[in-house]
Amino acid sequence: MSSLRPNEAPVVYLKREIARIQLVEAINFFLAKDYIPCITLAGAAEEIFGRLLNNEGKPSIVEISAKHIEDVHDKTGVHLIGGRPKKDIFNLWNTTRNSLKHHGKAESEEVLLHPFNDAYMMIRRALFNAESLEIVIENSQDFESWLVSDALKSE
Repeated sequence: MSSLRPNEAPVVYLKREIARIQLVEAINFFLAKDYIPCITLAGAAEEIFGRLLNNEGKPSIVEISAKHIEDVHDKTGVHLIGGRPKKDIFNLWNTTRNSLKHHGKAESEEVLLHPFNDAYMMIRRALFNAESLEIVIENSQDFESWLVSDALKSE
């Protein structure tokens, strides 16, 4: 493989560190109101953190949420999210993230987004998974503070 820097030494990263960096940068993009890269980076971090949790025998936020939906149905008979199976729920929740990462042959080039809401939810999911792994996200307090002070102001 050719290289622009032939003398560059390779660096080994842990996936948890890569995901941490991605989430920190996603929050920075969110605070700058640059939501598309935010969704992509937070989505990548959320997925890595979720798989790391699974490797430790722990559920991710999407698995916990899907379980709550199943529990509501079992206890009340109410079908939340249209009674969809868990796999379909996961696909629904990941539609925005995946539409920003992939493009299929017959797929439309247009993507319908709710940029702020999609970015917010993906960061929330990633933060939950990071906290479950006891990974500190150094700018998470900036995100929380911004939400308290600025989130409900009209644009």
